[in-house]
Amino acid sequence: MRAQIRWELEDPYNLIVFMFGFIMLGITFFSGLTSNDTVFMIAGPDSVIVSESAKNIGLTLPRLGVEEYTIFALTGALLVSLMLRYDRDTRVAKSVYSLPVRNHSVVLSKALSAMVLLFLASILPAFLAFFYIYGDIPNLVKKALLDEGFLAGYILYWVMMVLYGVSLSALVAMLSPNTFASLLGSITLLYVPLVLKLRNLPPAIIDDAFFKAYTTQFYPADRIVAFLDGSFYVGLLLPAVMLGIALILSEWRDVS
Repeated sequence: MRAQIRWELEDPYNLIVFMFGFIMLGITFFSGLTSNDTVFMIAGPDSVIVSESAKNIGLTLPRLGVEEYTIFALTGALLVSLMLRYDRDTRVAKSVYSLPVRNHSVVLSKALSAMVLLFLASILPAFLAFFYIYGDIPNLVKKALLDEGFLAGYILYWVMMVLYGVSLSALVAMLSPNTFASLLGSITLLYVPLVLKLRNLPPAIIDDAFFKAYTTQFYPADRIVAFLDGSFYVGLLLPAVMLGIALILSEWRDVS
């Protein structure tokens, strides 16, 4: 599996999609941060005021709005469709799936590769934009990320978003007859909750859980617990179920 993941990570088509997501998300994250009107104190005698300022900065960490989620969903759908369907459409999969490994192992390695690329294409430009904007106040940024617990919750936020996007796209890919259908179906299902303004599906439910946890809870550990409590079923359990179904389908279907 390690060799398969490395092969997928080095594939030029996958890297092109990664660069697309990285650059476009970086532009939208930077644009969003420069348009924010965040009020904070760099220093002061009142620790409560300083803590509130750090929390305000933490809440500006780039997340998925409408524009960002559009790019995120397209990047994830492209990665999964290329990895899981394009090889089958071009018959390259016949040589891959003829190796002495189970089909679900090949599909799992491709899904994990897509998760790695999508995660890096999302979180790296987010941090780059964030540190570029707030790099002149490192002490307050450090307090926001570590003392206020935003770093752990923010990483978990992206893990959930990536798990959901890749797992849903993988399931669609296993059910689709070709790459075009996989891409179109994945983008549609990922984007419908945003169009219909459904608050009980990603991205809204995960974003709402993150914001609520970090505005209503005081201690970092309590914030993580509250975040998980509000997003566990859709952010972790549902993606695990969808990915499991996709792996089962991979054993039932041939490579055509």
